[in-house]
Amino acid sequence: MNKKIITIIIALAAVCGGANAQWKQGDVPPSSRRGKIAPTEIDKADVTVYYAFNASDIKDESTYIDLGWLQVGKQYTKYASYFVAHSDSTYKPVLIKNSNGESSYASRKFGGKYPSRWSEYQFDEIYIKDGQLTEYAIMPMNLERECCQYTEPVPKQQWTLKDELQTIHGYRCQKATCHWRGRDYVAWFTTEIPIQRGPWKFGGLPGLIVKLSDAKKEYNFELVRLERTPRPIMQWNFSRFRKVKRQNMLKLQKRINVNWVRVLSPESGNKFPDKPYSPMELE
Repeated sequence: MNKKIITIIIALAAVCGGANAQWKQGDVPPSSRRGKIAPTEIDKADVTVYYAFNASDIKDESTYIDLGWLQVGKQYTKYASYFVAHSDSTYKPVLIKNSNGESSYASRKFGGKYPSRWSEYQFDEIYIKDGQLTEYAIMPMNLERECCQYTEPVPKQQWTLKDELQTIHGYRCQKATCHWRGRDYVAWFTTEIPIQRGPWKFGGLPGLIVKLSDAKKEYNFELVRLERTPRPIMQWNFSRFRKVKRQNMLKLQKRINVNWVRVLSPESGNKFPDKPYSPMELE
């Protein structure tokens, strides 16, 4: 059986097996590979903030699409998936012993509502340093050659502060709104934590963003805990990730979510229906 046929069979199994998955997560299995070189410490986080992403029940991690964590250090700020990071740490012995220098993600569980599915919001990693944001996009199974990165100035949302106040998870929060990259957002931030960051690429408010969602409620982040215990900020070796423009990366990720099989094999992909998919960044 040749490699192309194997790929199509794997794709068919993934599509059929994930037919009932939410479109925000898709039907795509995670990457089958990760680089051999173990991650290195680039900074130390003084504060780590955990955010539930698209949770059905904020008290139950198994209902999250992801548990993101924001690590704030003296030089770097990092936003990535705690589910993936935790899986990496428990899988480290296998990673080191693997003779071909690659670790298999195919049989691994990453936590959350769909532990065997890829989402760019779970597998991308975002680093901020010296006013520059770099995003590393880890692509799904059989598309590792498409892993890429881009760098841009840290995005600035044009926030409008509102007079509305409410207490969220014990923090006194103020409302703010903005329109950014095609969507309208509502954020709740607290000046009790003087960190001008938040989940994913959001920040720039007078305090930490505690809760954020777009107007259509398609994408939601909410703080679930905060730690002040020093933690290392780790970074994998992304030197093989090709450099691209942000828009090109977004277009590829959308194509993967809409019809992963077509990206793998254009002719075979036509046999499967496209999935509805609306990314967070529409522009």
